[in-house]
Amino acid sequence: MSYFSKEKTIRLKLIRDVTKHIKRGNPWVFADAIEKVKGEDGTYAILTNHKKEVIAHGIFANNINLTFRVLSIGDKKFGPRDVEHRIDNAIKNKIHLLNETNQCFRVLNGEGDDLPGIVADYYQGVLVLKLDGEACEAFWNKDAIAEYFYNHSLLKVSCVYFKRKNKYEDKGEILKGSHPDLTTVQFLEHGALFETNIIDAAKTGFFLDQRENRRFIQDIAKNKTLLNLFGYTGGFSIFAGLGGASLVSTVDIAPHAILASQKNWELNKLKPSLHEAVCEDAFTWVKTAIDQKRLFDIVITDPPSFAPNQKAVENAKEAYTKIFADSIKLVKDEGHFIASSCSGHIGLEPFMEIVSEALSRARRRGKVLLVKGQPEDHPYPLALPEMRYLKFVYLQVFKD
Repeated sequence: MSYFSKEKTIRLKLIRDVTKHIKRGNPWVFADAIEKVKGEDGTYAILTNHKKEVIAHGIFANNINLTFRVLSIGDKKFGPRDVEHRIDNAIKNKIHLLNETNQCFRVLNGEGDDLPGIVADYYQGVLVLKLDGEACEAFWNKDAIAEYFYNHSLLKVSCVYFKRKNKYEDKGEILKGSHPDLTTVQFLEHGALFETNIIDAAKTGFFLDQRENRRFIQDIAKNKTLLNLFGYTGGFSIFAGLGGASLVSTVDIAPHAILASQKNWELNKLKPSLHEAVCEDAFTWVKTAIDQKRLFDIVITDPPSFAPNQKAVENAKEAYTKIFADSIKLVKDEGHFIASSCSGHIGLEPFMEIVSEALSRARRRGKVLLVKGQPEDHPYPLALPEMRYLKFVYLQVFKD
């Protein structure tokens, strides 16, 4: 069975010399660097320079800015053995993350694992597969990929579920194996038990990129009051509870997310009286909390991406600055604030400038104690820093 859905090949010609970037490992070539051609999304493509020398083989996308994704550098045809070798390599690099207390990790992180556009997350036997964009959906044969995972010797997979973007009415399908109820998948993360609705939840079902950061919260939460803004299904909250927090408040605008945070709290046999679950817009809730002069030992503000594209960056910066500044006002003197963002279009340096401006607006002084990001199962090419998207900044906050 072929791992590619399309057998046609198209030749592309560079009109801007980006050869050096490709050879250094940047797997993306944009439309302004390639001579315009007509072709179908997901066609196997051979990229050449003005001398007709082959620079790379990859995936062609029609009518979007990211026109070419590199599969192999030079004139080497990419084949089935390459797919299997790269899946094997990703699993070998990450299999140590699985143990008695942790049964979740990202198996494939697209270009970071040299398989452009393929994301695969593992939840205690359930493998959730996603393909990034129409070109990748057209190019990759998801059934063949599912078959390979299902029969893999190192990774125990009982079900492979293909998940489409939530905007589609047909949300996905089981490609291989079975599961009694994908709306109530339970899994362990560093000793904490979570339940997720794989079919309807965001991403593949959970935000695995914050896994190690959640464990960090457990280490610092003992006897502390903690506010988890944009808390979704309560990941940070549960680890705070397990770490011995005296009171945890979870705020999210989505009713299903708040219900899930309560369910996850109960699954871990934490005292109900120690968890305040609030279904409300975080911006509104914070304003009211400031008026009520509420204060917490630790405040975590981890909003959804305000910058889905480059055009949204300036507005996103202002939105982040406002919510961070208001959140900081809820931190006790000498308490701790965590600012986090998954916006890949805002790098670490501009993000730190946002945090600095937020402190200034809140009339607080901050000391950076730790800067973290995505874990090792979310690798990225060194030549593609855009994939180093997650920022997690831990500060101590002072009023003077």
